[in-house]
Amino acid sequence: MQISSSSSKINGLYAQKQDSVVVVCAADNNYAMPLAVTIRSALEHLESNKKMLLFVIDDGIYPRVKCRIVKSLPAERCEVRWLPRPEQAEMQTILNEENAKFTVFSKATLYRLMIPELLPREFSKAIYLDCDLVVKADISKLWEMDLGDNYLLAACTKYVRIVSHSRGLANWRELGFAPDDKHLSAGVLVLNLDKWRSNNLCAIALDYIVHNHQYIRGMDNDVLVAIVRNGWGELDLRWNNTEARRMTQEEIDDSYILHYTSPEKPWSVPQNNPATDLFFHYLRMTDWKGYRQDIPQRLWRRLKREVKQLQQRAF
Repeated sequence: MQISSSSSKINGLYAQKQDSVVVVCAADNNYAMPLAVTIRSALEHLESNKKMLLFVIDDGIYPRVKCRIVKSLPAERCEVRWLPRPEQAEMQTILNEENAKFTVFSKATLYRLMIPELLPREFSKAIYLDCDLVVKADISKLWEMDLGDNYLLAACTKYVRIVSHSRGLANWRELGFAPDDKHLSAGVLVLNLDKWRSNNLCAIALDYIVHNHQYIRGMDNDVLVAIVRNGWGELDLRWNNTEARRMTQEEIDDSYILHYTSPEKPWSVPQNNPATDLFFHYLRMTDWKGYRQDIPQRLWRRLKREVKQLQQRAF
């Protein structure tokens, strides 16, 4: 598959096909492999007559690693285009390492808020996916959902379902929310790009961060709730089922998308649970097949085998 860069206009028939699902992710070099797993799992479940147009907001992915991402995805089902990092002045202020009050915000958090401005104007809708997911259902069902007059569709936050929760929106009263207004989780979004653009919501998001950073605990979850208020539609929780590593097999089977939200990611810390096994099931379909952070377990198994062999020889 050819690696291409996005420009202000996307040429060719591919982008114009109505059977293409537009997906956006943001990743740096560290998240390149889990990005490949996320998208490969989505493609495995995408309706056979659908294709994916994938935009990756490129936060410094090495060229050779980009090739590995592209190699991981079947060319006949997916076209990959690379988007440059946004360079708004407000964003640079927030990302300035010397500005301690903004250290809670990651680059990926901010990039996701800029998607409507980064994508070419001919696209009016997009699905955003975090890079620590496993997709188990057909995301064309998400794509075909009616956005209505909403800015976005999202699932509620699993354990922080309302803004007045102790880990919810700290300034919900000042912003005029009712205590039982719902809170959202930003890991899976269906975005109404035209509505964002017409209401200049990207600039509003950055302005909100600059002037309300002291209230923000849930990063872009809080920012999105604050700026769209109740202008979002609720997805079934199964489209963004968080805390995947704690799930039973029954919960996994019932989920559409697993979200590995804990700091202990499947690829970084050896784990023994069904959700981790599922992650590596899809990883083996990518160019990273054979990768697994279970060296301690493998060494332990090898040591036990060698001890057993020594015992057998001794007798």
